[in-house]
Amino acid sequence: MAKVKGYQEKLHWPLYDAFFVPNGGGSAPPNFGSEMIKRDPRVLRFFVDVQNKTRLETNLQAAGVLPSLNAFEARALRVVVSPLVVPKRVATGEKKERFTSLMDNILADLIYGSVTSLLVGEKVMIEMPTFYFPSGAGVSPGAQNVPSHGEPDPMATFRFSEPVAIEPNQNFRVEMTFPHGVPGQAAKPDDNEGLAGVTGPFRLWVVLDGYLTRDVQ
Repeated sequence: MAKVKGYQEKLHWPLYDAFFVPNGGGSAPPNFGSEMIKRDPRVLRFFVDVQNKTRLETNLQAAGVLPSLNAFEARALRVVVSPLVVPKRVATGEKKERFTSLMDNILADLIYGSVTSLLVGEKVMIEMPTFYFPSGAGVSPGAQNVPSHGEPDPMATFRFSEPVAIEPNQNFRVEMTFPHGVPGQAAKPDDNEGLAGVTGPFRLWVVLDGYLTRDVQ
C-alpha cells in the first residue's frame, strides 16, 4: 500500500522483546543459564536478537531499530516474567507449597540480582535495579497462587516523567546485567540451580510502552 506523503499517524503501540528458554527433554534440558551463555554470561540484551522469534517473543522487525522512518516515544518500561511450569509430581499438597516458595526465590533472584538499562543511541536513558520496573501484567497471585513481578494492573508500573524519544533509524536496546553473575550459575550448565537452572518453556519480556509515529498508508 502506498504511503500518503505529508501525513503521519500516532498510535499507542508497545514494543516488546523476550529472552526465551525453550522446552527440552533428555538428561540435560536447556535452562536459563545455558541459554544465556550462548549470548553473554552476564548480560541479556533485548530488542537486539530478534531473528527466528515468534510474535509471542517480539514485535520488532529488525534488530535494534524501528521499521522504516517510524519514531517512538517511550512512556513506560516493564519487565514481565512468565510463571514456572509446575511439574505434575508437585501439583498438589506440601510439594506444591515448596515449589511455590522456590518460584518466589527465583523471581527474587532475578529482580534483586540484576540491573536494567535503556540505551538509545548508545546513551543510557535510565539504569536501575530490575525491581524498579514491575510488570503491570500477569495472573493475580492471590487468585492463582502464582508469583508475579508486581500487580496485574497496567498502571502499576514505572513511567518516565518525560517521554524518551527514539528517532527514525536510531539504535536502541534494553540491557539486563547481572553484576555478580546469574544466581545459581555453575561452571557446568547441567549443575545450574536457582534462576540459572530454570528450564523451559520460560519467557522474560521487556516492554517499552508508548506511542509510535508512522506514515499513513
